[in-house]
Amino acid sequence: MLISFEDTYQLLTEDLADIIVNELPRINDSRDRPIISNKFTTKPKGFIITDSYNNPFFPIRPRPRIDTAKMDIFEIYRRTRELYSQFGVTLLPWHYVIEFIENRYYIFSTRPVDMKFPVTNNDVKDKRQDLWDDATKRFMFENVFDISEMIHILIIGDSSLDVYTKKFYEVLGRMCIVPFIRFFKLPEGFGQRTFFLNIGHKFNPNLLTKFVRR
Repeated sequence: MLISFEDTYQLLTEDLADIIVNELPRINDSRDRPIISNKFTTKPKGFIITDSYNNPFFPIRPRPRIDTAKMDIFEIYRRTRELYSQFGVTLLPWHYVIEFIENRYYIFSTRPVDMKFPVTNNDVKDKRQDLWDDATKRFMFENVFDISEMIHILIIGDSSLDVYTKKFYEVLGRMCIVPFIRFFKLPEGFGQRTFFLNIGHKFNPNLLTKFVRR
């Protein structure tokens, strides 16, 4: 199920109005606003898929580490604001957040899809290298694309521990990736426009390929 950005924003802010934001963010996204300079000027270059626990740019730790049947999107929002926001921004860095709740997967639209990711390659190259796996280092230092020009999809939990069903890959492919591929006529092949950064061995990209078709 895809939950719109407007509904996600209302859901998240209902119970989080009194959060005290950390005054010393690791990465300052406090200037992240829906203004012209933060919008895509051309079509997105592709997709970056990460999990929340091992996230190469905005890691959310120590919890939630396992994506259980309970709703953790509130915790993701709270921790992001505490760790990475200086003035309590209302947007998450990722365009989509995928979570398993009760017995199904939900997709939260947590950032307008016409807005860029809030940091660039240059913003993080000197700050996050200790967190990066080989795939992330190749992507960043070969300057394949700038992370600000990509659509970012966050999977709640730790992809080294969580178990993903066929339905998960179907939801991820058909609801988050395929619409952009069709609309912008992007290449379907992995390694061309879809990148998995700091993703653990429990996530199998090969199972996603069958659901990524125009």
